Amino acid sequence: MDAPDEPPARRPRVFLSYADDSGAHTEAVLGFAEQLRGELGIDVRLDLWERDQRRDWLAWAMRQIEHGDFVLAIGSPRYKQLATADDEDPDYARFQLLMLREYLAADRARWTAKILPVVLPGYSADDLPAFLQPYSATRYAIPEDLDELVRVLTGQPRWGRPALGPLAKQEGLFDPAVLSADLSRVLVEAATSLAGAVTALWRAEVLRLGLDDPRPLGTRWRVDGGEIDRIGPVFRRDRRLLVLGRPGSGKSVSAIRLVSELLDGWSRGKPVPVLVPVTDWHPGELHPFDWLARRLARDHRLGRTVRWVNGERITLAAALLEVGLVLPVLDGLETIAHDLRPEAVAALNRLGSSVPLVVTCGLAEYGELDAAGVRLARATRAELLPLERDDVEDYLAETVPGGAARLAPLFARLRADPVPTPLLVWLVRVVHQDPGRDPAELGNRDRFPDWDSVEAHLVQHLVQAVYPDYPGHRSPAPRVHHSAARRWLGHLASTGTADIAWWQLDRPLRWVAPACRGAAGAALGFGMLSAFGVVPGLAAAAAVGSAAVNRRLLAYFNATDHVEAPHAFDRSTPKLRAEVRDFVQLMAKWLSFAVGGLALLLAGRAVAAGLVHSVRAALTLTALALGGGFLTWWSGRKLWHRLRHGRSDGLVVLADLRRPSSPAGTLRADRKVAVTGTGIMVAIAAVFAVLGPGYAVRVVLGYAAAWMLLSAYARYTVARLVLAARGRLPWRLFRFLDDARDRGVLRQYGAVHQFRHQHLQRHLGGPA
Repeated sequence: MDAPDEPPARRPRVFLSYADDSGAHTEAVLGFAEQLRGELGIDVRLDLWERDQRRDWLAWAMRQIEHGDFVLAIGSPRYKQLATADDEDPDYARFQLLMLREYLAADRARWTAKILPVVLPGYSADDLPAFLQPYSATRYAIPEDLDELVRVLTGQPRWGRPALGPLAKQEGLFDPAVLSADLSRVLVEAATSLAGAVTALWRAEVLRLGLDDPRPLGTRWRVDGGEIDRIGPVFRRDRRLLVLGRPGSGKSVSAIRLVSELLDGWSRGKPVPVLVPVTDWHPGELHPFDWLARRLARDHRLGRTVRWVNGERITLAAALLEVGLVLPVLDGLETIAHDLRPEAVAALNRLGSSVPLVVTCGLAEYGELDAAGVRLARATRAELLPLERDDVEDYLAETVPGGAARLAPLFARLRADPVPTPLLVWLVRVVHQDPGRDPAELGNRDRFPDWDSVEAHLVQHLVQAVYPDYPGHRSPAPRVHHSAARRWLGHLASTGTADIAWWQLDRPLRWVAPACRGAAGAALGFGMLSAFGVVPGLAAAAAVGSAAVNRRLLAYFNATDHVEAPHAFDRSTPKLRAEVRDFVQLMAKWLSFAVGGLALLLAGRAVAAGLVHSVRAALTLTALALGGGFLTWWSGRKLWHRLRHGRSDGLVVLADLRRPSSPAGTLRADRKVAVTGTGIMVAIAAVFAVLGPGYAVRVVLGYAAAWMLLSAYARYTVARLVLAARGRLPWRLFRFLDDARDRGVLRQYGAVHQFRHQHLQRHLGGPA
C-alpha cells in the first residue's frame, strides 16, 4: 500500500523593497525575483508584476510588508539616499523605507529577523541604509550568499541543532563526592536567579541609555590583525578577552553588549556573565575573588551563607565564584590608581589562565603596562577602532532635528578631521535636540581647535539640554531647573568615587560617621552603668563612645564593612527555623536557671515581705531573664561570630535574590532593619518600665539607640539633610537620581548609580 502523500510545505511569502535607480538596476531586481520564484519556489511579491490594473500602491506595499514573512531590502545608491531624504520627497520607495524604520523602532527583535538586506552584483554594503546595520548585522550578497538566504527564507539551517543531552558534571560541580546534591541545587538555582536579574538590569539600562535608539552605532574591533564587528564569537572561542580603546570609544558599552549577547544564549549550569566596574578594587588589600564576592553580595543580593565543603560558611557569591558559575566582566582597569595597575594585572593572572575573564582597559594605560612587561595572561586583545565617518553622518542626520542641512558645517569638519568618539556623537545628538541651539559653531576651528575642546563645550551644555527650562506640562519628569541640577550633579561628581552609593553619602562630611558611632557607643555605655550613678554612666559613655569612634578597633574585629554597609532581613524559611530553634534552646537554659532562682526568691520574700511583693519580684526576674537573655544572645554571640569571624549567618544579611537589587531597594531594606530592630527594643523597654526595673529600661534603650545610630540609614539621613540644607543636594535625592538616570546622565549598576562616562564626571566635577 502506497504511503500517503506528505502535505505540501508552506512557501514563504517575500516582498522585495527596492528603488528604481536605473533601467539596468530594475532589470537586475526583476531577474533576482524570477530566480527566487521560478527556480527556488519562493512566493515573491514584486510591484512590477502587479501593474495589470490601477492600484493604491502605498496601501498595497503596506499589506505586503505587514502580512509577508520576509522583506528583502535591496541596496542601491538611490535606496540609501531615500532613507535620509527630506520629508517632501514623494518617492514610493521612500514610503517603504519609512515603514520599515518604524517597524524596527517598535519591535526591533522581530523586524531585525524579518527584514533581510540584500546586495546584488555590482553593489556593496555601502549602498544599504544605515538603519539596516549593513556592517554590524547580517547581510546577503548575491550570488555568494544566495544559498544561505534561501535557507533563512525556508527555515532550513545548514547545521541542525542537536538534541539537548544530559547535563555534564563539569569540574565536579554535580559530583556528590565534592558537593552535596542540596548544595549543587542551591548554587544552580542561585545562578539561574542571578542570570534573570542581570538580564533585566542591562535590558532596562540599554533602553534608558538609548543605545539602540534609533539604532546602534556600528562598532568594529581589531583582533589578530583583522577587523570584526562582533566580539561575542571571539570570547566563546578563546574564553579570555581584553577590550582596549581610547577614552569615550565605547569600552563600557561594548562590555554591556557582550554581557547581553552571552546572556541571550545562556542555559542552566553555564557561567553567568556579570559586569562589575573595578573602580573600588584595591588590589593590595583584597584578592580578586574576595572583592568580587563582596560586590556580588552587595549589588545582587548574594550575601546569604551556605556551608562549604570544608565545613565553613561562605557567602553564596563566594560559592558561585568557587565553582565557576560567575563570569567576571571587569570594566575600567584604567580607573585603578597608576601604581596599582601592575599589581591588579598580576592578581588577575594568579587566578589562572584557564579562568574565563573579560577585562576592559584604556589603550594608552594598557600600552604602558605592556611596555613594562605586564600583560594579562592568555587574553585575546580586541582593540576598538574609530567609527566609520559615513555611519556617524547617517546616525546624526537621523537623530538630530533638521538633519544633514543643519549639521553641514559639522559634517564638513568630520570629512577633514579624525572621526570623533561615540561619546562625542551622543553629546552632539543630545545637546542639539533643541532647535534653538546651532550645531554650526562646532565647525569653528578657531574656537574649538580639536575634538576635546568640542567635548568639553558640549558637556557644559549637556545639563541644560536634558533639563530644559520649560518642560511640557504633561511631562512625567519633575520640574528641575538646569542650574540646580548642575549644582547637584557637580557635587556628586566631585566626591572622588565613581559609585554614587547612598550609604557613602556622608563621606564628604567626615564628621558624620564618627559622630553616629560615638553617639551609639555613648548611649550603650551610659545605659549599662547608669544604675551606679550619673558619674559612672558618663564615664562608661565616654569610654565606649571613644572605642566606637576608633576605626582601628573596628578593623581588628573585622567590623568596618558590617558597620558601614547596608543590611537587609533574611526571612527565608530555613533561616527562620534555625533561629527559632536556637532561641528556644537558649531560653530553655535560661529558664532552668530562672526557676531555681525564683524558688529561692519566693521563699525568702514570702517570709520577709508578704505575697504581693513576691509575685512582683517573680515577674520582674522572669522578664529580665527572658528579655536580657534574648538581647545578650542575639546581639552578643551572633554579633561576635558575624564580625570577628566574617560570618553572616544571622537574620540581618544581604541575601535576597527574589528581585534585582536597586539603590532604593537597598535603602528600604536597611531602613526596615534599623526601624524594626529599634522598635522591638523600645517595646521591650516599655515592658520593663511597667514592671519597674529602671536599670533594664536604660540598658535596652541604649541597645535601641546604638542599633539605630550604627545603621547606614542613620548616616544617610544625617548627611542628606545637611547637604540638602546647604544646597548641594536635593531634598528628594532618590527621585532626582532616578530622573537623571532616565535622562541619560547617570546609569544604574546594581545598588549604586554612576555617571554615564567618566569624562562626564570629570567635566561636571570641575567649576561650572
